[in-house]
Amino acid sequence: MNGITAVYGREMRSSFNSPIAYVVTTVFLLVVGLFFMTLLRNYLSFDSFYRERLVAMGQEVGPADVHQYLLRRFIATLGAITLFVLPFVTMGSFAEEHRAGTMELLMTSPVSQRSIVAAKFLASTTIFLFLLLLAFGLVSILFLHGNPHPPSVLVGFLGVFLQGESFLVIGMFISSLTRSQVVAGIGGLGAALLLWLAGLLGDPTSTIGAWLNELSLVAHFEDFTKGVLDTKHVVFYVCFIFFGLFLTLRSLESLRYR
Repeated sequence: MNGITAVYGREMRSSFNSPIAYVVTTVFLLVVGLFFMTLLRNYLSFDSFYRERLVAMGQEVGPADVHQYLLRRFIATLGAITLFVLPFVTMGSFAEEHRAGTMELLMTSPVSQRSIVAAKFLASTTIFLFLLLLAFGLVSILFLHGNPHPPSVLVGFLGVFLQGESFLVIGMFISSLTRSQVVAGIGGLGAALLLWLAGLLGDPTSTIGAWLNELSLVAHFEDFTKGVLDTKHVVFYVCFIFFGLFLTLRSLESLRYR
């Protein structure tokens, strides 16, 4: 446990001593904020039009469904944004160790390889949770001035978290294979995008197409955007995360043979 704490603290200091964490946070908040304001403005315009139509039809006036016309779209957009941001959070996980020449020192330290992988994953998760907290701060405005359904919001953010964790393990695995942070970032993004869109790569009526659709990260994310919690999707993401960590660990162990 002490080994995990030591590596975790080292990773967090390294992240915030470099400009990467600040650049990622700034870009993420700017893009998410712009999308949220756009969706909010569109919702308010639609709500006004919706109310006018109901009045004209002599029906009871009520607000448009905020989850259907705003939050669902925001959660889906947030999931897409994390796809492009998180690979750059993990790109230095192991690639920077290779570049700086500290990989051998790390691998020969008293800390086990499992602890190293776990600590680096926890450090990346901490940064991701901070980004999600910023995004949730925007959504909290709706609780002050609207009437969103809290369980649906929480389920949506749970989906973003699980999908984001999947992107993190993909990025960590790619980072363990290269010495270049740029290659790790672009490679992690490409691999995550490939798995995100896997369902579009084959005929959905064929066996391979159905298999690819089950492997698609976005296919398991859609129900979360609707506020629907299905344990099948939760189990898929948890298994995917552990499998990604397993591959990263095997990649580290293969260093002795490279």
